[in-house]
Amino acid sequence: MKKKKKPTMSWEDAPDTIGIEELMEILGIGKGQASVIFNTKGFPKIPEAGLKADKEAARLFLQGFKVKENPKVTMDYMILLELKKLNEQMQKRGVEEIEKVENC
Repeated sequence: MKKKKKPTMSWEDAPDTIGIEELMEILGIGKGQASVIFNTKGFPKIPEAGLKADKEAARLFLQGFKVKENPKVTMDYMILLELKKLNEQMQKRGVEEIEKVENC
């Protein structure tokens, strides 16, 4: 019986460029599964970097976006993700500013 692994790294904590080891940690999978993913047709490996991929492109690929086949849709989605992060940061800062004023 295979021992089930748990993720030990989040996408946010991963470096911008990930390899098989980081993918294993993010997804909580073994080396064999991570290697299969990296060698899947269309997986967005960085050609000059060997077995490395941009973490956001890899994340999108795993969500079903065909990064290499449809770069415009992928870019649109990446922009939306960045806008969402910015919005969350701005909301957090707004709450912190309100708390500062209330504590004065």
